[in-house]
Amino acid sequence: MRFYANTAFFLFSVPAVFGQSTLASISGSLTDPDGAPASGAEIKAKNDGGAEFQAKASVTGSYSLTGLPAGTYSIEAHYPGLQLFEKKNVVVQAGETVRLDARLSDYESLGSLGEDRQFFRDAYEPHEAPTGPIPRTPDGKPDFSGVWWGVRTVDRGKPEFLPWAEELTKKRIEDNFKDLPGSRCLPDGITEEGTFTEFRIMQNQTVLAFLYEGDLPRQIYLDGRKHPEESLSPFVGHSVGTWDGDALVVDTVGFNDKTWLVEGRPHTDKMHVVERYRRKDLGHLEIEITIDDLGAYKKPWTFHQATELAPAGDEVGQYVCTENNRDVEHLVGK
Repeated sequence: MRFYANTAFFLFSVPAVFGQSTLASISGSLTDPDGAPASGAEIKAKNDGGAEFQAKASVTGSYSLTGLPAGTYSIEAHYPGLQLFEKKNVVVQAGETVRLDARLSDYESLGSLGEDRQFFRDAYEPHEAPTGPIPRTPDGKPDFSGVWWGVRTVDRGKPEFLPWAEELTKKRIEDNFKDLPGSRCLPDGITEEGTFTEFRIMQNQTVLAFLYEGDLPRQIYLDGRKHPEESLSPFVGHSVGTWDGDALVVDTVGFNDKTWLVEGRPHTDKMHVVERYRRKDLGHLEIEITIDDLGAYKKPWTFHQATELAPAGDEVGQYVCTENNRDVEHLVGK
């Protein structure tokens, strides 16, 4: 899950003085929260037609996106350990240079050891992964077993909200996610489990199980059973898996409405989730998640997560939220 905060930026246009070029550019400077150059930050511009343009900030934090057709752009700037900067509806006219300067923001955190920029870099950035072929079980199926880094969302999807769900999502963001279930010692739900800490997958021919450091375990049944009339695990639902080639397709129903989806999005107890797990090779795991909940969204929508295999010998630790929990009294929102 990524959190977004207000980010300072400056935006103005400089018309072309010479020539009649139909192409334009966006340039500027990126700094970190301390005002230092965000050297190496990646910046991307995407126009309404779907064309993308990318650049990297120099050692001084300056960047330039050139050769842009006239149009309206969405701008993103990414720097490891800091929040993603976004600016939408940037209008670029033919032959002009638009200047966009931005100071990137820290995540809402204590900034202390264990919750600093390095922590968020580890949580949200790809890790080095071992190379090699896909491990397989004796019956030839991909074997997902192992300890994996926390999953990160690589594509947030584009849900079409019903009005109440859109309003609640906005309120949760404006409140700095103060009512996030995990901060109040409640389960995070299947789309948010394992987002910050390593987790273990164990697999045999009849069941695949997830063990998390600070959340509920989860079981995916591979023995052909059907969903029961009533789920015994409403925070994570009841999951059955089938194979589609090398992809494991997981069908889950039987939820309550108490967990959150990516970026604070709500759901109802009628939610139906379909996941596709694919181990690309020894070290990389990709997850495609489709949410079907007509009580909160106009139609099904999909987002994507990914992670890498952790180093050999890593273990899954233990975190008990209710033990000495001092967070709640400080979670005041806005």
